Amino acid sequence: MVQKVRTDPRILVLDDGIKGNFNQAYGIADSFPEADIKTLRVQLRGPSYRLPGRKGTYPVVSKLLALLCCLRLWKPGKMLLELSLVPVVHRMKPETVIPPFEKGGRGGFDLIISAGSVLAPVNLLLAKETGAKSVNVMVPSMLPLYLFDYSVIPYHDYIRLKRRDKIKNLIVTLGAPNCITDETLKAEKERLKTFIRIPDGKKSLGVIIGGNDQNYSISVRYIKTLIDALKILEDRYIFLFTTSRRTPEKSVLFLQNELKKTLKNVVYSEFPGYSTSSNYPGMLALCDYILVTEDSINMISEVVSVGVPVVILGVERKTSRKLLFDYTIEKFVEKGYAEYLSINHLDKIPEKLETIKNIPFKKLNEAEECARKILKTLK
Repeated sequence: MVQKVRTDPRILVLDDGIKGNFNQAYGIADSFPEADIKTLRVQLRGPSYRLPGRKGTYPVVSKLLALLCCLRLWKPGKMLLELSLVPVVHRMKPETVIPPFEKGGRGGFDLIISAGSVLAPVNLLLAKETGAKSVNVMVPSMLPLYLFDYSVIPYHDYIRLKRRDKIKNLIVTLGAPNCITDETLKAEKERLKTFIRIPDGKKSLGVIIGGNDQNYSISVRYIKTLIDALKILEDRYIFLFTTSRRTPEKSVLFLQNELKKTLKNVVYSEFPGYSTSSNYPGMLALCDYILVTEDSINMISEVVSVGVPVVILGVERKTSRKLLFDYTIEKFVEKGYAEYLSINHLDKIPEKLETIKNIPFKKLNEAEECARKILKTLK
């Protein structure tokens, strides 16, 4: 007799306070057809450390928890987690769940989903305690992937895994799962249209600019080169701009100034870390074409989830060697999700937009694909 697969799992999504991580985890949870989703904002007490080339700090206790998980010391791990865990209400609907170790919490969930290294050991320990299956997104530091019931990893991480064919619980994605859905895009588009005007006869071009990390940089010089290329288009297009939290302050300030004095027809712009609010999904939904810089697979994945022509733009690099991201970007182009334009050919943006205007681009939905694969084995 074939056992019926659940289509309405009870899911706990862990939130480390990093929006990109939470969106990946929640995007997968929200792709289950009838899921009962709860969220838990997790903070860990104690000292923290920094990583070179990255913003933010990371709790030391997460490393200790990972070590205990590696040694299968589940009881000491649970004790340390109880001492370190500071649950905080996530301020979003549906309501946050009770603290995971409170009496009666055992067996309350079918899946626990998290993204990133900090929450990976927390996920494992909560799954062990509650009897849920663990779903971790991205490759966590220290922890072997086989400890999780499902490991969702991007292609650029998959190709560097040793003996990857031997790991049975992998779900390999081309890009990153996210919360971009047709329903979200439609609703946010209508909301944004209430306070910006799209002139008749103009195509809309979205420009998504990333930032610095250990491999890439976005300088003032790069912004200037990009604006010079876009000026040629200002009689045919209206522009919508956003930057990243990783975009250097000098580059953001220069861009803000250029949008005021140099580039016409900018109908909307937002700058995370500077703007008081965000209408990012609505902005994406209003675009007929989108330009996105190559430094973030997360950004690229969100953009190609919209279903409009996308051009990935090369940026300045801190190394001359080929990067793992390059293999993923090649796949995006090969599979028909986007086109690519190197940093040395930014002046060719007008020609590139002209050549792709009648090409049907594929629409990516990694979160839905992950949920479908998990449902195949979730009983």
